[in-house]
Amino acid sequence: MVDNALKYLGTRYRYGGTSDKGMDCSGLVTTAFKEQNITLPRSSRDMAKAGKEVTIENAKKGDIVFFVIRNRKKIIDHVGLITSVKKGEVQFIHSTTMRGVIISSMYENIWKNTFVKAVTLF
Repeated sequence: MVDNALKYLGTRYRYGGTSDKGMDCSGLVTTAFKEQNITLPRSSRDMAKAGKEVTIENAKKGDIVFFVIRNRKKIIDHVGLITSVKKGEVQFIHSTTMRGVIISSMYENIWKNTFVKAVTLF
């Protein structure tokens, strides 16, 4: 799944998008899994109900991370796919409105402060 997602690195943001022409955060994750014949719910909120929750300290490459970015009701509204865990630093690929598909670190304040949970499907 991670290799599938990495193919879209640099793709611009597009609400509802699921292709190299543009994609949103849940579109990136669902597309990466779909290319491995694994179907996930389309929204980050529904996707968060799948799999088994793990602590961020026990998360591994291929696990999914969820965030509440702008929602006052504390409903999950952002998702990413873990690309690596090295010396405790979790990096994940996701699509942002401003920069498109990028890799970020859980060390960054915005992600550390808005993190809700991590889920493993395997």
